[in-house]
Amino acid sequence: MATFIVLKRPGPPSREVLVNLDEILMVQPGQGTGSAILFGREHLISFEEDFATVIRRIQNGPHITPEHPPATK
Repeated sequence: MATFIVLKRPGPPSREVLVNLDEILMVQPGQGTGSAILFGREHLISFEEDFATVIRRIQNGPHITPEHPPATK
């Protein structure tokens, strides 16, 4: 079952997005402020939260999980 954290994407307009913890390959400090998360070989996304905050959220939450697992056939 997927587990998510909420992070803010820079704007305008800034917005909160769900980040699937299973898809994160690497977290790094952003250029200047914030942080960036690598999701694939070339899929680097910037976030407003600094590096330390992202690491704390990954480790300690709050985590979001779906209430109902996907139906199986």
